[in-house]
Amino acid sequence: MSAMRMDAATVTIVGRAGTNPTVSASPKGDRVTFRVISTERRFDEARQDWVDGDEYGVGVVCWRGLASSVLTTVRKGDPIVVIGRISTRKYEKNGGVEYFTDVKGDFVGLDVAKLGNRFSRSTFETRDQNEPASGAAPDQAGVPADPVPTELSGEPNDPPFDAEPSWIVDQADRAPALNAAG
Repeated sequence: MSAMRMDAATVTIVGRAGTNPTVSASPKGDRVTFRVISTERRFDEARQDWVDGDEYGVGVVCWRGLASSVLTTVRKGDPIVVIGRISTRKYEKNGGVEYFTDVKGDFVGLDVAKLGNRFSRSTFETRDQNEPASGAAPDQAGVPADPVPTELSGEPNDPPFDAEPSWIVDQADRAPALNAAG
């Protein structure tokens, strides 16, 4: 896991992947880029319903191990959390100065609070019976005898989440793309 630099403006964005991740080659090595979109949601008392507010979108650039993981995990529309450093570059265009802002990703993850029970691992990793765990002792398969309930109550006015899941990934299709981009 990489350590974040402390001399840069750090931002946390909670939103959705606006594009599928893509691989591109650069002088510093392969990178993966995608766009994250965050839409303000607020409860409208007059309508008694959740409404969309302002929308913010920014490109995210990932490198090394994070790039590989993002490429095989994140899909357009997935609820995600991005933590990274704001990067602004300026360039000249048509005689004027233009600015381009993106986020250099340090951490990217699926927002399991919004995925709910629609996300699960394809295999169950068992634990050693002697490994310390929180909660009750595990059974023979390594599953705690008193698991955490799957339904947890949220905040009283949590906005609804009704998008279709898109996180099932064919690893064989995605992993070679990162190595072949160079």
